[in-house]
Amino acid sequence: MSQTYEHILSIDDDPHLLELLKLYLEDSGFEVTTTTKPTEALKIFEEIKPDLVLTDLHMPTMSGIELLSSLKESSPNTPVVILSGQGDMSDAIGALQLGAADYLLKPFSRVSLEHAVCRALDKFRLLKQNENYRLMLEKKNIELARSLEQLEVDQKAGKNVQQLLLPKEHAQFDGYSLTYKVIPSLYLSGDFIDYFKINDRHVAFYIAEVSGHGASSAFVTVMLKGMVEKIQESFQRGSDDIILHPEKLLKKISDTLLAARLGKYLTMIYCVLDLNENTLVYSVGGHYPNPILYNGEKAVFLEGQGFAVGIHQQARFESRRCELPLQFTLAMFSDGIFEVMNGKNQTENEKNLLTMVKKSSHINDILEPLGTNQMNGAPDDVACLIINKDNMFGQVSH
Repeated sequence: MSQTYEHILSIDDDPHLLELLKLYLEDSGFEVTTTTKPTEALKIFEEIKPDLVLTDLHMPTMSGIELLSSLKESSPNTPVVILSGQGDMSDAIGALQLGAADYLLKPFSRVSLEHAVCRALDKFRLLKQNENYRLMLEKKNIELARSLEQLEVDQKAGKNVQQLLLPKEHAQFDGYSLTYKVIPSLYLSGDFIDYFKINDRHVAFYIAEVSGHGASSAFVTVMLKGMVEKIQESFQRGSDDIILHPEKLLKKISDTLLAARLGKYLTMIYCVLDLNENTLVYSVGGHYPNPILYNGEKAVFLEGQGFAVGIHQQARFESRRCELPLQFTLAMFSDGIFEVMNGKNQTENEKNLLTMVKKSSHINDILEPLGTNQMNGAPDDVACLIINKDNMFGQVSH
């Protein structure tokens, strides 16, 4: 049964069959206009712009194939269902090749008619949605291209823009201290960090790394910032609570990136900190390394893995929940950190990274021995986010 009251134009030189079709379809909730004259149908089509055309194949003044061809020239996406009292497969193939949505042989049942009409309309709706979305994306892509062009013209100005989108270098939330550094290998960085208070109880923070380098990757970080802000605004309006669910947020961003067709993807870890319960809910979107949790005695990588964000339509993400110590350090890095370490292999680099976090919770104490202050043209961007609870390990150094 149709619930949207689409308008159907039906053409057949048999007035009795037309009346029966009209009866069936109106009973199913459609609005139906009929005519026995194909030439008149073309004029009616231009006047009412129906959602679907139902036409007989064999008519004296104009065949259904000719009518189909004319309709497809003026409105390619309008679905046309062909009816025929003759079972000639060449007719069916010809109609489908010209763009007919379906082909029904007479006599047909009411159920088969309704199914054919509903299938064709569903496809029409999808095409219309895709076209609207394509136009919207084209507009967005034009805006993105213009912004990207500006960044490429003036890399330094682009760097200033990107830095304006980053949060304050240090923030305090009810005994939790957050500080970060993003060190680009060029003027612009594909690494991005942000944190913000969702409500009185929850704080969100994330680290992201866009594929590639330079202006195009940096621009995706601008897009990422905007997407997260829109999700946050949606929560503030009471529309949804995606911002509180890391796996849903990563899926939302992944689908949006895929739809934008930028040829870019990112890895990302998004976390929600519950200030009341001292718990962490997080989701890993293909990011490496995983967060490091240090409780004053032992430093470990938190568990979790998942698809990269924006790389696969069927990507799924999962959230993990972690009970946090009363006092702790949580450290998050982009994989560029390993490019400036001197371990013999990845296993040794991971072990050294754990040791570095154990030695100090100060972000400068962690990064400066690696020579990050003198980085110039390094092979990769480096980003680091440190969260301390109750200043167990001293004040953050600057």
